[in-house]
Amino acid sequence: MASYVTTRSGRTRIPRLVYGTAWKREHTADLVFQALQAGFRAIDTAAQPRHYREDLVAEGVRRALTSGVVASRSDLYIQTKFTAPGGQDLDGPNAPPYDPAAPIAEQVRASVESSLRNFTFPKPAAGDGDGEAAEEEKSYIDCLVLHSPMDTYEDTLEVWTVLQTYVPHRIRSLGISNTGLEDLEDILSVAEEVASAAGVSADDLRPVVVQNRFHTYRHSPDPYDVALRRFCGHPDRRIVYQSFWTLTANPGLHNGRVASGVQDVAAVAGVAPEVAFYGLVALGLGNGGSDDASCPMVILDGTTSTEHMAADLAGVGKIAAWSQSPEGKEPWEVAVATLREIIERKR
Repeated sequence: MASYVTTRSGRTRIPRLVYGTAWKREHTADLVFQALQAGFRAIDTAAQPRHYREDLVAEGVRRALTSGVVASRSDLYIQTKFTAPGGQDLDGPNAPPYDPAAPIAEQVRASVESSLRNFTFPKPAAGDGDGEAAEEEKSYIDCLVLHSPMDTYEDTLEVWTVLQTYVPHRIRSLGISNTGLEDLEDILSVAEEVASAAGVSADDLRPVVVQNRFHTYRHSPDPYDVALRRFCGHPDRRIVYQSFWTLTANPGLHNGRVASGVQDVAAVAGVAPEVAFYGLVALGLGNGGSDDASCPMVILDGTTSTEHMAADLAGVGKIAAWSQSPEGKEPWEVAVATLREIIERKR
């Protein structure tokens, strides 16, 4: 079972565990460097100083590149976000990287240019290959995510019209966070409209990731995004679902209060229950025979413990190997079916 998923275009591979950098504040650079030392190769951030320090994320990555912890920028998946004024502190030390009074198109362009400046890294040392050095001279972002749906279809159209000018060379792919199915369908329509106007392929402009809280969504008609994930998993779409707040929102599913299959996997695979839950979500719910299982899933892991960083990565690898072994395949399928039934029951 692969330790990464491949996006629809095939251009981008996303590791099963992505290091999340929200709320890390002044410790961001050190934690990003430690995560990369531990083996993480995917980083999530945002151009939203209220909750993220994108500049310090870049500093941590730069430190890893110059020290040789990471051989090349091309070994990393770096994802950031455009956050509209409604999700920003409009002034003060955490003001956005754009003028919140400017038109939307100018806000987007200023935010993207700020992110590209942050993620400009030194060229590889001489002798590492002229082709690779030339490629890495120009900064790029693996995925630019719209942090939350815009207020109107017209506003989304403005955002996507600007982003189109960067895709696929400076921005490799696009995504959406904190979304429901209706807003996702609107974005797919916007992608078609913008692509038609620009005379480019719509496939480059359709979102390749959806990043949402994985929980019951109190008062929501779609707990655990079951319908959304079924939609994303259609072969014509293959949108990767990125789960965040995975542990915090679901204590009963991994602390033993609910018989979810997590404790069984943890005991047999020799991992912590939290890691077993990560494995069941990423490797179990995103693979199998269920009609929502063709939607690839990855986990945002924001631990600040270097011990947990290494244990999470190693543990998911152990679960992947055990679940495919002759002795592990049947109990693994039982555990996945148990968790899926609990999630479906919330609907």
